[in-house]
Amino acid sequence: MVIALTPAAICSSNTECDLEQYLELGSSGTVKCSFPLDIYGVLWHDTTAHGVPAMLTYIDDTRGGEGYTSGEYDIKQDGSLVIQNVTLSHDRWFAATKLISISAGIVTYEIRVKTTVTPTQSHPRIASCPVEEVICVKPQAELSTLSCSVSGARPSIPLRWFGRTSNADTSIDTIQNVTSENNVTWTTLATASIPVSNSSLLSLLVCKADTDVLVLNSTEAIIVVDNSSFGHTWFTKMYTERYMKAEIPCGNQDETNIVMWEYSSDLQSMPSVIATAINNWMNNITDHYEDGYHLNAEGSLVIQRMSLVKEGFYTCVYVSSRDEHMETHEVVIFVNPVPPYLIVDGCSYDGQYCILDVQREGNLTCSVLGIRPEVQLEWRILEGNTAVSFSHDRQRVEFIDDVYNVYLTSMFIIESYTDERLIVECRIKPSDKHSFKLSSRFDFFAAMGGDDALAEDVPGLWWIAIIVLALSLVIITIAVALRAFNVRRSAERAEEPSSIRVGEEIPMLSSTEDLESIFVEQLKHKYRILYDQVQPIPYIKERMYCVDKVFVEGGIEYQYLPRNVVHGDKWSQMHSYHEIFSEGDSVLKRCIIEGEPGYGKSTLALQLIYDWCNGVEDSPLKNVGVLVFLRLRQLGGTKSIAKAIKRFLLPRDTCLTEDKINDILGQSSSVVLVLDGYDEYPDQEDPDTDISLIIRKDILQHVGLVLTTRSSFLPKDFASENIRIKLTGFDNRARDKYIRKAVVGDDIEEGIRILQELKKNPVLGDLCQVPLFFVMFAHMTNENEDIKSFDSVTGFFRYMISCFHSHMWNKLSDEEVRANEVYEQHHGRLDEIAFTGLKGKNQHIVWSRNYLIRKLGGGFYQHYVRIGILVEEEVMKINDPPQQSKHIECETEVHFYHKLFCEWYAAHHFAKIATVFPYSLLLRRIAKDLDPYDLQHVYRFACGIKGASTEKIVNILRTKEDGDKFAILCTLERDGSTDNILEIVRNIVSSDVTIDARDSRLLQRSTVQLLEIASKNAIPVPSLTLHECLDKFDVTTKCMFLKSGISLPGVSSVVKLNVAEADDVQIPGTTLLQVLAFVQECTHMQKVSFDGGILPMSIPVEHINPTLITRNVKGIWREYRS
Repeated sequence: MVIALTPAAICSSNTECDLEQYLELGSSGTVKCSFPLDIYGVLWHDTTAHGVPAMLTYIDDTRGGEGYTSGEYDIKQDGSLVIQNVTLSHDRWFAATKLISISAGIVTYEIRVKTTVTPTQSHPRIASCPVEEVICVKPQAELSTLSCSVSGARPSIPLRWFGRTSNADTSIDTIQNVTSENNVTWTTLATASIPVSNSSLLSLLVCKADTDVLVLNSTEAIIVVDNSSFGHTWFTKMYTERYMKAEIPCGNQDETNIVMWEYSSDLQSMPSVIATAINNWMNNITDHYEDGYHLNAEGSLVIQRMSLVKEGFYTCVYVSSRDEHMETHEVVIFVNPVPPYLIVDGCSYDGQYCILDVQREGNLTCSVLGIRPEVQLEWRILEGNTAVSFSHDRQRVEFIDDVYNVYLTSMFIIESYTDERLIVECRIKPSDKHSFKLSSRFDFFAAMGGDDALAEDVPGLWWIAIIVLALSLVIITIAVALRAFNVRRSAERAEEPSSIRVGEEIPMLSSTEDLESIFVEQLKHKYRILYDQVQPIPYIKERMYCVDKVFVEGGIEYQYLPRNVVHGDKWSQMHSYHEIFSEGDSVLKRCIIEGEPGYGKSTLALQLIYDWCNGVEDSPLKNVGVLVFLRLRQLGGTKSIAKAIKRFLLPRDTCLTEDKINDILGQSSSVVLVLDGYDEYPDQEDPDTDISLIIRKDILQHVGLVLTTRSSFLPKDFASENIRIKLTGFDNRARDKYIRKAVVGDDIEEGIRILQELKKNPVLGDLCQVPLFFVMFAHMTNENEDIKSFDSVTGFFRYMISCFHSHMWNKLSDEEVRANEVYEQHHGRLDEIAFTGLKGKNQHIVWSRNYLIRKLGGGFYQHYVRIGILVEEEVMKINDPPQQSKHIECETEVHFYHKLFCEWYAAHHFAKIATVFPYSLLLRRIAKDLDPYDLQHVYRFACGIKGASTEKIVNILRTKEDGDKFAILCTLERDGSTDNILEIVRNIVSSDVTIDARDSRLLQRSTVQLLEIASKNAIPVPSLTLHECLDKFDVTTKCMFLKSGISLPGVSSVVKLNVAEADDVQIPGTTLLQVLAFVQECTHMQKVSFDGGILPMSIPVEHINPTLITRNVKGIWREYRS
C-alpha cells in the first residue's frame, strides 16, 4: 500500500494524546489517545527518529506491522497503543501519527512513556509506627529522630517532613537518601530532627510524598508527638452506671486541632492511647485503637457499654489554635443495690417509712445488698433527740459477683421515755468514693417497763387513751353514715332499668380467667389500631388500608433447626403462611421468619394478629388464647416483657399490673409471642433481658414464638427444635395478584399498563422482587401515567423520595413551597443521625421526638413527619421507682417509615465521607461498622448519590469476601445513561459466568441480578456454569432455585448452560428433567452440558418437551467410568 503523506505537524498539546503517561511494569498497559473514528489510519513508532518504519499500523480498520505480528503490541479503535506486557524497554519515547485522510496532512504526537512499580505499602511508612494504624502516636521521649520511607517504587518517590498546624504546613529540614535496586526500583528514606520549638502537649508531624505518580493510595503518613508527660492535668471524678452508655467530656472543643485519649487502670500504671482525632485544614480523621470506644463530633469519648474492666483513669489531651489543655477523669462504675433501698431488720417495707417496736436496749442491723463500689453505713438520730444512742458498731462486707453486700450491726439504748418522736435513719456514709445518697428512716417505739416508769407516765397515757377513744367514735359514725347511704343508693338502682346499670359496677377480678379476658380485649383494641393503618404510600396519609386488604403472599420456604440427617440443610416450599402453625400440633411451634429488607416480614406479622383478632377460619391462630405482638426496635432498655407489654400495648388506665401480666403469660393454656424486627433490637448483646431468655427458651418454654429478622441477623442462641422460614419476595404471580387486589381492582387494562411500565425499566426487575418497592412502584405508577424510566436502584429511590415532597407541595401556597423546599435539598443532619444509628452491631434507629427536634430543628422535623418519611409513635414510659411523682408518662418515639429509608439518608453521609476523605485506610475503618451483607443498599445508594465516591467504596468492597460482583452492582449505580450501564454489563458477562455453591448469598444474588439485566436487554451470555448449587425447578414461577434459596429466572440470552457436580453424585431423572425445563425457559440456549455427576441411563422421550427438540438444543455429558 502506498500512502502519500504531507509534512507532519509535531504537537506539543495534549488534546488527543497525553504527552507523558505512566504504565505499570509486568502488566498490560495502554498508551491512551482518542483519535476520531473517521480518520484514515494511525501509525505508531517506538522512536521519535525520522525515517524509521512504523512498528504498528492501523489503516482502514486493518492492523499490521512487526509489533502487531509479534504479539508485543495491539491497537484500539480510538488509536490507543496496547502494550501486552510492559517491560523496562518500553520506558522510552513513542510517536503516534494520525492519518487524517490519503490526501490530507498528518499529525504526530511524541509521547514519553515512563514505567512504574507500585510498592507494597499504601503510604509512606514511619519507622516504629504500626503499619495498620491511621494515626501513629509516640511519646517525644522515645523519638530521637524522625524517619519515614517508601520501598520498592518506580520512579523514586521524594519524601519530606512537615509540621502541621490547624491552618498551614511548615517545612522541616529533611535529609533524603535514595537507593536503587538494579535500577528498576528505588527506596527513599527521609530523616529529620524534631523541631526545637516543639514544646506543645501534642504536635502533628507529616511525612509527605512529593509526586504526581499514582503509586500510593495516600501520599501522607501522620505521627502525633506526645509531650503531655510534662504537662499539668486537672483531675475530676465521674460516676457511671454499669452496662450503661458513658460520655466523658474533653474541655472546650471549639476549633480543636488534635485530641488524644489515654487510659490506665490506676495512676501508677503506664497509660495506653485508646483514641485520637485530628481536625485541621487538611485532615479530618478519627482513629480508635481498642474496641468499645469512639469519639463524637465534639471530641468526647463515648463508651457504648460500660463494663467493670473499663473502670479507671481517662486522660484527654487537646490542642487548638488558641490553647491546649489536659484533664484526667477518674471514672467510677456504680451498681445500684437490689432492692434499691437500705434494709433495716424488723421493717417489712419497700423503702417506705416504718415504725419499730423495740425494747429499751438491744441490737439492730441495717444492710444494703448488691452495691458497687463498697460503702460504709452509719446511724443518724434526727430531730436533735438524745434519748437514744448507738454503740459497738460492727460492719461486715461480702464480695460476690463483683458487687458488695454491706451489713452494719450496732447496740442501741433508749435512755429515757420521751413524748417526742424517736426518728432514726440508717444511711450510706457520704464519701468522695461514691455518689450514693440512700437512707432508710424509722420511728423507735419502745415498750417501757417498771412501776416507776408507769407511775411517771400516767398523765401521758391518759391523754393517749382519750385521743384513741375520740378517733374510734368518729370512725364508727362515718361507717354508719356510709352504710345508710349505700342502702338508699341500692334501693334507687333497683328501680332503674337494667340497661342503665350495665357496666356501672366494677367487677371483682377474682380469677386468672377474668384477668385474661380483660387482657385479651385490651390487646385486640390496640391491634385493631395497628393493622387498620397500613399505608402503601406513606405520603398519602388519607389512604390507609386494613392489612387484610393489601396483604399478598410471596414466596415462602422453610428449613428445620437444627439441621439434621432427616432434613439436612434443604429448604422446602411452604404453600401458605397458615402452615407456620398447624392445628394438629400438640406443642406450639417456635420459628424465625427471615427475609431481606422490604420483603414483608412486618406486614406478615400484622396479618397474623389480624387473623387472631378476627378468628379467621383458615388460620390456626384462631384458637390461640393470648397473642402478644411487640416491635423489638422499641424495647431498648426495657428488660421485662411484662413492662414492655404494659408500656406499648395496654391502655394507660389498665387495671393489670406487671405481676398480673406475668401470671397470665405463665398460666394461659396457649400463648403465642410475635416479636417483630430482631435485627432492629437495641439490646441484642444483653443476655439477661426477657427477650433473650425467651429466645433461648430459658423462660416461658410453653409459648409459641414467631421472631422476624433480616437473614444476616439471626440470633446466636436460638433454641433448638425450631423452624426457619424465609420470605423470598414477589414473583410475577404475586405481583399480578397485588395489583388486582390493592391497586386497580377490576381495571384489567390499568393492571397491564403497570406491569408493562415495570418491564420498561431494566434495573427494576430484581428491585421489584422486594414487595416494599413493588408496592410503592405499583401505586405511584397508578397515580402518575408519565412515570419515568430508571437507570438504577438509586434513581428509582430518588424519584420515590421526590414524590414524598412534591405531594406535599401540591397542598401548599407558593410562599410555603419556597420556604420548605430547602428541607428536601439540605438534610445533612438527618443523614448523620441515620448513619450513626446504623453503625455497629447494636443499631439504634428509634429516637425520642425531643432529641430529633433539638438536632434537626422544629420546621425540618415537622416537614418530614408530615410527608411520612419519619413516623411518630406514642408510647408509655414507666418510671422506677413507682413512688415517683409521674410513674407513667407518655412520650413520642420516632423512626423512619422503613429501615430502607434510614439507609437512604445514611448513604448520603457515607458518600460524603467517601468523597472528602483522602485516606482509603481510614475510610475502610469507617466502613468496618457497615456490614455490606446487611446494609447493601447503603453501599449501592452511596455510589449512585455521589459518583466520585464509587471508586473508593468499590475498593473497600473488593477486600470483602465475595465482594467483586457486588462491587460491580455498586458501579452500576453511578449516574450515567442506560447505554453506559449496559456496556458495563456486556463486558462482565462476555466471559464465563459462574454461580458456585460456595459463593455467599450476596455474591449469588449479585450474579443473578447481572444475568437478569443482560437478559432483559438482549445482551448475549456465552456461558453460564452452575457449580454444585442446583436445588429444584419451580413450575409455578418457572425459576430454578439454588440451594441458597435464591431463585434464578429463565435467562433468555444465555447460549450455553454447564451443570457441574461432583463425580460421585447421583443425578436423578427428575433433576435432569427440571434442568431441561429450565433450559426451555432460556429461549436462546443452544447447548447444555453436564460436567461430573452420574446421570440416569435413559429418559423416556415423551418426558422431554418437544420445543427443545425443535430448537435443536444439544446435550453434552462426560462418560462415566466406574
